[in-house]
Amino acid sequence: MRRVPGMVMWVAAWGAWAACAGNGRGATETETETETETETETETETESETESETETEITPAANTPGKDVRTIVVDGQTRDVIVYVPAKAAGATVPVVFMLHGTSQSGEGFYETSTWREKADAEGFIAVFPTALSYCYKEDENNDGDFEDAGEAHIATKWTNGKLGAPDGFPICSADELAAFPPARQALADHPLVDDVAFIDALLDLLGRDFRVDAQRIYVSGFSNGASFAGRLAIERSDRFAGAGCGSSTLAVAPTPTANPISPISVVLWEGNQDPHIVSPGGPVLPISEALIQSPHIRDNWITPYLTALRLTDAYTYQELTLGNEKAARFTFAESTVGARNSFKFVAFGGMLHRYPNGENYPARAANFLWEFFATQTLADP
Repeated sequence: MRRVPGMVMWVAAWGAWAACAGNGRGATETETETETETETETETETESETESETETEITPAANTPGKDVRTIVVDGQTRDVIVYVPAKAAGATVPVVFMLHGTSQSGEGFYETSTWREKADAEGFIAVFPTALSYCYKEDENNDGDFEDAGEAHIATKWTNGKLGAPDGFPICSADELAAFPPARQALADHPLVDDVAFIDALLDLLGRDFRVDAQRIYVSGFSNGASFAGRLAIERSDRFAGAGCGSSTLAVAPTPTANPISPISVVLWEGNQDPHIVSPGGPVLPISEALIQSPHIRDNWITPYLTALRLTDAYTYQELTLGNEKAARFTFAESTVGARNSFKFVAFGGMLHRYPNGENYPARAANFLWEFFATQTLADP
């Protein structure tokens, strides 16, 4: 990695990147994820037709304000999504932000706690909260090279980010392993592995059909497993998403250059410097300084794959930013190998664990700093 000559470090208050008192409701509970946490059962909709919570018929492209709960069938599976339309979106053509939850979580949970709903109210975009299917999968929690130890099989919601179902990632349980769970849990995961990209494609089509949306300004954010799936979408659907914001997870697919070589997508990726997913138990926390870029783990696993996918060089500028009593280190890569104007920002938040910051669990809100970024991004014409 090389620093761009002539650039100097600066320290500043983070403005809209920091949580602001009175800007939105704030979360009333903390949505955090570990790969091994106890899963909460998710009610599965059984209807095969698209539904809405409201009794009134949906008028195409009406942007009727409110919480619109839908189910759609994709690849034979009934899928759930919340489309939130703020009052400011009524009668207008507006941007869209997708929020992808983490393992064992739900769209409903992030509708309540991520503060994207409140940000939509303030800015006038549509916020979309889909829910992943539940799977029975295995995880090598003790890193002994196998998945046969007690407690390494789980049933939880999870996105097909590239590792789910992979033999060296999160392999799917056998029929016998699934049968070891209580019947109610078995029923949640009694279906084949499906490709969630097709689900997102169907939601994009639904939005274009039933709402007035700006197809040049559709964005995706994700947390943990949802962040790695958002990274997959940034690569495989860069012709449909204008920007991506990924928190607390690495890229889980091969870093193939993005689909749109003329103007690849820009991405923000962040991590907490105390996240147990990357910090060894009892080990030192990651430094909030330029020295962080010298960490082989950070460089090789978090940064280089995105630089490859986004067709960027390793030249960067560095900034340190202040968020209340915490600091953050931000590395910006904006030197394209194909003459494009996209960028990749990697941010390490001091004092943050494995969580999606919402102003209650950390002195910043992802919805604030990501919207500041998204608002500058537009999908280039093919």
